[in-house]
Amino acid sequence: MKTGKKSHKLALLIGACIVAAAFFWIGRNSHKLQDGWKEAPAPAMDNMSADSMNQASQSASKAGNKNAASKGATANNSGDRKILYWRAPMNPQYTSDKPGKSPMGMDLVPVYADEANANTIKISPDVMQNIGVTTANATRGPLYRSIRTYGTTTWAEDTMATINTKVGGWIEKLDVNETGQVVQKGDPLLSIYSPELVDAETNLWNAIDALKRSAGTHNAEFTKTQQRVVDAARQRLKLWDLSDSQIDALAKTRKFQKTITLYAPISGIVTHRAVVLGDKIAPGTNLMMIAALNPIWIYAAIYEEEIPLVKKGMKATITFDTFPGETFQGTVDYVYPYLEGKQRTGKVRIKLDNKDGRLYPHMYGTVDIKTMVSPDTVQIPDDAVIRSSSTNNVVFLAEAGGHFTARKVVLGPTGDNHMVMIKGGVQGGDKVVTSAQFLLDSESQLRAAAQEMSASKRAG
Repeated sequence: MKTGKKSHKLALLIGACIVAAAFFWIGRNSHKLQDGWKEAPAPAMDNMSADSMNQASQSASKAGNKNAASKGATANNSGDRKILYWRAPMNPQYTSDKPGKSPMGMDLVPVYADEANANTIKISPDVMQNIGVTTANATRGPLYRSIRTYGTTTWAEDTMATINTKVGGWIEKLDVNETGQVVQKGDPLLSIYSPELVDAETNLWNAIDALKRSAGTHNAEFTKTQQRVVDAARQRLKLWDLSDSQIDALAKTRKFQKTITLYAPISGIVTHRAVVLGDKIAPGTNLMMIAALNPIWIYAAIYEEEIPLVKKGMKATITFDTFPGETFQGTVDYVYPYLEGKQRTGKVRIKLDNKDGRLYPHMYGTVDIKTMVSPDTVQIPDDAVIRSSSTNNVVFLAEAGGHFTARKVVLGPTGDNHMVMIKGGVQGGDKVVTSAQFLLDSESQLRAAAQEMSASKRAG
């Protein structure tokens, strides 16, 4: 152990001596080293040609001019524009108060004060062409909307007639033997035997005879009374649907007419026949029903939100699969003030001319009603609207210099040609973006998020 310790001490002593000798030698020879550095031969000027010197001079001059031009361009580009901060081109969340490099090694780009509005962005013409930005002008004028729906034809209720009788009796003659038979106004329908008719005829004849006898008494008051009796007897027969000519014939011929003949009050088709020959009937019995074919109605179903647009008197175009290539013109006759069915649809009645009788009830047709949404309103293409929600609708206005501004709008109904009414936010003549607006919206939202984070960072 003692021998090891002695060896270690000896090694340390030898190392210290070597280090001291090295420092002593450097100190003694430092002036020689400096003299050697000073005496190093410099490159001779004679070895450089005149051309080389001229080229070097010109290169230096060009470099200086380029740097000066670059500084000047930077100054001109910025002008009096104020730089708010610098951000990374690929990561807008990374911002800095001075220029430099982004974490990805890219140069930071400046954000100027006139570009800080998140609602306004600027795009170069090349980028606009690459992403396919198209615009359209907001126009002002009438806005129309065509409502296309289905409908079903039916009888016109105001042309239907029911045949009944005011007296009781039996069906003695039936001129209409089948349902669907076409009749003209004034055609005989049926004849009824009624004992009450015979009594009424007898009373008429007796009243006429009494009137003649009163004329010989020269009593004017008695004659007036008998005339009133005759008028009452005639009126009773008229209430049973006998015409004046029939009553006059009864009074003249004095022949009993035991049947009452009922005539068609309108021209049309017999849609219902409730009696046959020999049936006994009571007063007020509905015997037949007649419906006219001209005009004919069509009931159209209208969605709830479209009902306020339909007004009486509007024109409607109807097409039927039965008559391909043909159109029928009608007029809105009535808009029913209620909804029906689980579909929550309203009913609109349209009147159609059917002089040739080609249209039958219960035919399906396609109805097209042209409505006027507004006589004068601002309207833009529906493609220009970004619908974020039912109450948040945005369009982008194209302005001079490649600037695009996001604008919230209040929408109205949509009309024909995919035009939508604007109740607020856009004026007539404004230019709106109709394509690539979603890219603009993404850039706007990204810029807004970056500004919010930058503001939070600077505030923190």
